[in-house]
Formats: sequence, C-alpha cells, structure tokens
Amino acid sequence: MKLIVIFGPPSVGKTTIGKLIEARTNFKLFHNHMVMDGIMHMFGVGTPAENRLSKIVRTEVIKEAAASEIDLIFTYVWDFSQVKGKANIDTYKEIYENRGGEVFFIELSAPLDVRIERANSPDRQRIKTHAPDAKRVAQLETSLSLTSPSPFFYPDNYTKIDTVNKNPKEVAQES
Repeated sequence: MKLIVIFGPPSVGKTTIGKLIEARTNFKLFHNHMVMDGIMHMFGVGTPAENRLSKIVRTEVIKEAAASEIDLIFTYVWDFSQVKGKANIDTYKEIYENRGGEVFFIELSAPLDVRIERANSPDRQRIKTHAPDAKRVAQLETSLSLTSPSPFFYPDNYTKIDTVNKNPKEVAQES
C-alpha cells in the first residue's frame, strides 16, 4: 500500500499528473480541490472553518483509504512558512506508515509566468471551482513560501520534477 503526495504551487500540474498516474495504475486520486471547493463554497477562503474542516476531512479520507489498503495519490499546496503544512503531511504519512504503507513525495515546479498562463485554463476553472486564477496565483507567490527546503524532510522518497519542458505524460512517467 502506497501514498504519493504530489505537492507544489498552484497551477503547476498536480491534479493533471495525478490523473495520469491514476489512469495507468491502481492508485486512486484524492486531489486537494475535492475537499477545498465544497468547504470554500460554504465557509469562504482562508477562514478558520475552512482550515479546521479541510484538515478533518482530508485526515478522515486518508485514514479510510489506508484502512482499505488503497494506493492513494494526494495533492497539496504546501506553504513551507507555516508549521501546519508539515504537521498535516506528517499526520498523513504516519497514517499510511502505521499500516505498513510507503509514502512518496513528488514536488512539481514551474516558473511563475508558466503557472500564471496555466491558471487561466478553462479546464482548470471547470474542474476546480475555487482554484486560484492568474491574478491570485501571482499574489500567492508573494505571500506563501512554495519551494521546499533543501534537503527535503524525507529525502529517501522524494523526487522533484520541473514541469516546464515536459508534457504531462512525461512528468507522470517520471513520477
């Protein structure tokens, strides 16, 4: 049983890559907006309720997936300036490892100008109701710390992939 955590800044391709991995494997994709869009619709973006409920829902889904021995792909925008990001990931990692599972980390990267262009994709806006648009992606770049520290927290199970000069299928094959 495995958990793959795909993380990176908004519009870097996390869900796209997760879908491609899901299509060619027995993994199930649990992308961040499956939780976030419903909660944000009801409680707003960045509210205490959004923060609390998203953690509860993610944790419970990941617990149930591990208990059901599901190979899972989870996507996440990780703000490295906040302690809660690593605490959340540590919780999800521990859930899988406590059941004998393995956890792998894939960090996707792309320059801001590329991500701004991707943010306006009609497909992205259709699938992810509350996904940041180009303007919000640019704003988040200045308010969040979106690049992992070096060395990464879990170097043995970590891969970093630049998504700029590769098509999504190539990135998914590397993952």
